[in-house]
Amino acid sequence: MITVRPTDRLFFAVRPDAEAVEAICSARRKLCEKAGLAGPEIPPDQLHVTLWRVGDYVVPPTAEDIDAIVRQAGTVEMPPFRVSFGCVQSLSRGALVLSAGRGSTDLERLSTRLRDALNPASAERKHAFRPHMTLMRSDKILPERRIRATGWTVREIVLVHSLLGKATHRPVGRLPLRTRQLPLPGFDF
Repeated sequence: MITVRPTDRLFFAVRPDAEAVEAICSARRKLCEKAGLAGPEIPPDQLHVTLWRVGDYVVPPTAEDIDAIVRQAGTVEMPPFRVSFGCVQSLSRGALVLSAGRGSTDLERLSTRLRDALNPASAERKHAFRPHMTLMRSDKILPERRIRATGWTVREIVLVHSLLGKATHRPVGRLPLRTRQLPLPGFDF
């Protein structure tokens, strides 16, 4: 039996702004020096927090597939919010990550709303979501430690097309965070 492996992945993420990217990369450099960490680093333009994995594909998703996914996700209503990451630790397979800890309620809420919009059948299942941002891979395991918190205001979600095993991430859709606009009293729209 021939096993066909996926080559492409689509996922929704939030990305740090330029100022936060600079602070994150600086913290990573200092941490590597202090803890003696070495290994492949996630490029600054690929730093992100995955909110929801849409799916893996054995052929690249079509423009129509992407448009339909973006339309579905466009039903999610949530105002912009502030997020902050103040811990770093090693996870499975040598991933060194920033974690949000207890201050991740809005990220969790956004992830759940995306899940419900994109996969309503799964709405009854428990949604295991641990907000984190992978910084690098290292053979050295680092226990959880607090660092100076780095944050930014999340203003949009990004649909990312990833080529599996090639460390390639390409944004293919952007949706600004928003709340439903209610009509003003006394006006018919």
